Amino acid sequence: MNKIHGGNIYQMAMRHGLDPAQIVDFSASINPLGLSPRAKKKILKEGLEAILHYPDAESSGLRKALAETHRLPENSLLPGAGSTEFIYSLPRLLKMERVLLVTPAFSEYENALESRGGEGKIHFFETREEDGFELDVEGLLLALTQGYDALYLCNPNNPTGILAEKKDLLRILARTEEEKTWFILDESFIDFVPGGSLLPQAPVSSRLVVLRSLTKFHALPGLRAGYLVSNPEFIREASRAQPPWAVNALAQLAAAESLQDKAYAERTLEFIAREREHLTHGLRSIPGFIPYPSSANYLLVQLHPSLNLTAGELAARLIPRGILIRDCRSFHHLGPYFFRIAVRTRRENLALLKALRQIHREMVKPAESR
Repeated sequence: MNKIHGGNIYQMAMRHGLDPAQIVDFSASINPLGLSPRAKKKILKEGLEAILHYPDAESSGLRKALAETHRLPENSLLPGAGSTEFIYSLPRLLKMERVLLVTPAFSEYENALESRGGEGKIHFFETREEDGFELDVEGLLLALTQGYDALYLCNPNNPTGILAEKKDLLRILARTEEEKTWFILDESFIDFVPGGSLLPQAPVSSRLVVLRSLTKFHALPGLRAGYLVSNPEFIREASRAQPPWAVNALAQLAAAESLQDKAYAERTLEFIAREREHLTHGLRSIPGFIPYPSSANYLLVQLHPSLNLTAGELAARLIPRGILIRDCRSFHHLGPYFFRIAVRTRRENLALLKALRQIHREMVKPAESR
């Protein structure tokens, strides 16, 4: 199994003798504004009392906040301990045997499918580097006629940040319904793209299951909160398979309050759009660094082979500088020259760009001396 992820600052700190608090983590794509002010206030006010009691087993307050935020019926929503909880429960619930996975993709889809055991087979539908990792919709529609139990697609894609258009997703949904194929749509980063979601279709579709995360946009990775959106019948079935008290009390408090903090959401969207553009321009100014256009809060960057530098080697050079990036070679069919970086604060982004320019100069000097 591929268990490589971003955000492992503690392991890196231990391995390299660093203070975790001093590491600037570009490997995990979390809102750099941090917790919503309303969520922080709520935790400080009610959090200590909340942890003295069992959590609400139904996550009623969080479910209500989600329903109001997305204007969906409560019986089409199921909160959980992060979207990863559902990534692991879905293969068992839906008894998947033949799965089509659009790649590159989050490794836990494949891990979860393999952990179920049995004779299940995973097929890959690869987006191609020469196409800028754009989704070949016509090719995917054709592939879906080959008899799959489920399709996995992440939008915006992780790690590329490429966004599939809503009209194309609706065509894909129609085809999965025709073919009786479950459409597992991971929208963990869609909060950064207002209007791009298929959530309105989920409660009325017979085949659509949408995974949503509260980790990325709402900066709650340590509390583990996410949710599933689908038709009420499937939500009831998924709820019965869920362990008791799946979402801890602090996660319920913080997530529900953060969802209602509209000022925080607006500020986040403005901040990420501005800093993503600034970071992209900065990367383009360094010869051999090729950032891909992104709709999310991270960038996929390719190193030109002429630099004679792999992403793994770049990551190793950055660690002593207290900077962590995500080497993308563990993603299916991405080679050794790709890495992903989160969009962080202006100060942190400038520090990263400065370090990358220094490394570039270090790489160029030996080449010039030969």
